[in-house]
Amino acid sequence: MTLHQFKFNGKAGEYFGIWIVNVLLTIVTLGIYGAWAKVRDKKYFYGQTELDEHRFDYHATGMQIFIGRLIVVGGLLVLGVLSAISPILYLIGILALLVCIPWIICRALRFNARVSSYRNVRFDFTGGAGGAFLSFFVLPIANVFTLYLCTPFVSRSVHRFVTNNSKYGDRSFEFDSDIGKYYTPFLIAIAIGIGGFIALSILFGGAMAGLSGAFAGGDVDAMAENPAFIGAILGLYLGLILVVVPATLIYQAWIRNVLFNQTVLDERHHLKSNVHPGRFIWIVVSNTLAALVSFGLLIPWGRVRLAKYMASVTALESADSLEGYTSSVVETAGVVSSEYVDMEGFDIDVGI
Repeated sequence: MTLHQFKFNGKAGEYFGIWIVNVLLTIVTLGIYGAWAKVRDKKYFYGQTELDEHRFDYHATGMQIFIGRLIVVGGLLVLGVLSAISPILYLIGILALLVCIPWIICRALRFNARVSSYRNVRFDFTGGAGGAFLSFFVLPIANVFTLYLCTPFVSRSVHRFVTNNSKYGDRSFEFDSDIGKYYTPFLIAIAIGIGGFIALSILFGGAMAGLSGAFAGGDVDAMAENPAFIGAILGLYLGLILVVVPATLIYQAWIRNVLFNQTVLDERHHLKSNVHPGRFIWIVVSNTLAALVSFGLLIPWGRVRLAKYMASVTALESADSLEGYTSSVVETAGVVSSEYVDMEGFDIDVGI
């Protein structure tokens, strides 16, 4: 078995030039250039991602993405008109949209797969709307009624649907995992959340109660304008962020490892991921703070930094030569049907 490490070769200064032009042109064109900006962005990140001395490629065009967005905007405008005409027609429109969304998700996944390639071999997605409806609607809605205690089941369902319907050329990806691997990070995140909320209650609960008592029977407006009261409220909100963000990022990092480590291509090539939750939290949080302090100018630096880290903790364990393997895929795969070269560019991010 040979371990092939992913690499990201992008540079912050180089990407900044692409990013700032994208931002300025998108503003000047009132958002129209956004479709072309997204293509330039993806082409850069795909083209700088390397595996076994070969880089990935992204083949979509700005016009494809633009057409997809026009369709979405057109649908929203139709809903707006229906809401002005008749509540019943508006309700029918909403129901029609809900019926269409699983189909749109599948189109987006298929589009993004088929415009992505490695060594001139395109990816593919073959999932149907029924599976999307189950994974993205039925289970998440049911999860609400369990007070989100079944979140690991939802995550695993989405991973199964997307991965098991994904292909590299004519070769299939396979994913499966026992639910325990999802519940371990979920319970850790819950424990952090509960511990944080207890700490917040101790830290700010007394202050809030004291301030409320001090103003009992007094002027409510004066209470709301009191610096101590405002400080306590702001501190409480900041505390909630400091609890929720780390817990969420820990879960994201850990289940990313689960997804990759349980995924196999063509029954012989195993993906590997070793994201460290603490390092992941530090990078995401410090990137966010840097972007805020710099009024957004350090966003390119943060994105390149995160991409470098994620590539550094990702690998492919191959049973044989990737060179010979990809050559066989090219010979046997009818990779792209022409209808999807020109299809509408739905580019929804499903967050997997």
